[in-house]
Amino acid sequence: MISKHGWWLLAAAGLVVLILLRRILRRALRRWSWRHALRTRRELGFRLNPVTVTRKQRLKLDLLADPELRTRIAEQAATSGRDEASLLADVSLYLDEIIPNFNLITTYTFGKSLAGWLLRTCYRVRIGRSAEAALNRIPRDASVVYVMNHRSNADYLLVAFLLANRVSISYAVGEWARVWPLERLFRSFGSFFVRRRFRDPLYHAVLERYVQRAVAQGTTQGIFIEGGLSRDGRLQAPKLGLLDYMLRAGAKDLVFIPVGINYDRVVEDSNLVRESLGKPRRSPLALIRRTSLWLLGLVWRGATRRFHRFGYAVVNFGQPIHARAALEGADLRALDWEARKPLLEAFADSLARAVGEEVPITPVAAVAWTYRSMDDPAPGRAQLRDHLLEVFAAAQARGLPLYLPRGSYQRAFDVGLRVLLLRRILVLEDGHLVLPPHKAPLLDYYAHGVDHLLEKIRTH
Repeated sequence: MISKHGWWLLAAAGLVVLILLRRILRRALRRWSWRHALRTRRELGFRLNPVTVTRKQRLKLDLLADPELRTRIAEQAATSGRDEASLLADVSLYLDEIIPNFNLITTYTFGKSLAGWLLRTCYRVRIGRSAEAALNRIPRDASVVYVMNHRSNADYLLVAFLLANRVSISYAVGEWARVWPLERLFRSFGSFFVRRRFRDPLYHAVLERYVQRAVAQGTTQGIFIEGGLSRDGRLQAPKLGLLDYMLRAGAKDLVFIPVGINYDRVVEDSNLVRESLGKPRRSPLALIRRTSLWLLGLVWRGATRRFHRFGYAVVNFGQPIHARAALEGADLRALDWEARKPLLEAFADSLARAVGEEVPITPVAAVAWTYRSMDDPAPGRAQLRDHLLEVFAAAQARGLPLYLPRGSYQRAFDVGLRVLLLRRILVLEDGHLVLPPHKAPLLDYYAHGVDHLLEKIRTH
């Protein structure tokens, strides 16, 4: 019979064995992950971002020792009366929040496949047009920034997926994604988080130095020129913050690529329109309930083979804009805020216009805009089609970014109208297409997205 002391010895021995097994398994898993990551990296065929592949702790220590950031801490201590140690602790927390935790396996082994499956399940994903020749001439040592309009939270996945075989993008992500599991997922993809309405100057100093280091080291980044989702569908005024940081990073060659994004259906459209009308935001619980019911509905329609994809998701890549040439050689680092603000605003406006010129005119957007531009409040199907074909011809003649499925006007009309009828945004009554009053803001949302382009047809 085993004595009491014997049981204690067995328990201790078992604990030691468990600890050893845990260490062995962790080491084996780490070795497998490292080998798999190296193989994945060799298979990619392009250079990964220097900042995103740097270990998070090493990058954090480098930034904590950054001379300019240390100077900002000393200035903040002098003006606020707080000691530098407590401010340094704040900086450490901010860095933990901002710096990504890139995972090569998550991004290129699982993430790319999952993103492709999700996007292709919901949309017909297409690149509408791309300035390939100009894009291929961008120097390899240039710092590249993809500048996009922000149509949906799916933009992150869509552009990253379409560029996955060419480059990895580090996105600036808003606070909305700082929930489990999105936060961990976005960090593993190399994205960094931004507090958009946080006023602490020390936070902005930390963010500025991180962004500038990323740009100076050639990290390919993606930013949304509007700074947030459009609530009414129209392009919003450009934000200056991240642009200001990037233009003062001292990059050898900073290149901005305008990217236009549009969807036949934006999954958040009803919530965005609701906010644009001044209605109160739904509570998190209500959003979770509504989203869950919507997803269950999609699953049910898929199981019963009644699921229809949302239409087209289209991305256009425009002509690259070299910052140095656009600014005519002006060095913003040598200017204070008041002196550089006019230059910055002019550059941001030119970028926003370039992005706007690339927004695809998708079938739903074209049908919505044409319907709202007609004098007849309830046109027939043939009447709407004839008017739309005239719009298509005029848009093509002006070189507007029109997306035509299979190159067909008729196909574009059929796809656009079908999506609107399936969603009951338009209703067919006695041969006439009727817009229910409560659906008018939703139709306008899609029309507004291309209004800045198609207005050129109306005025000429």
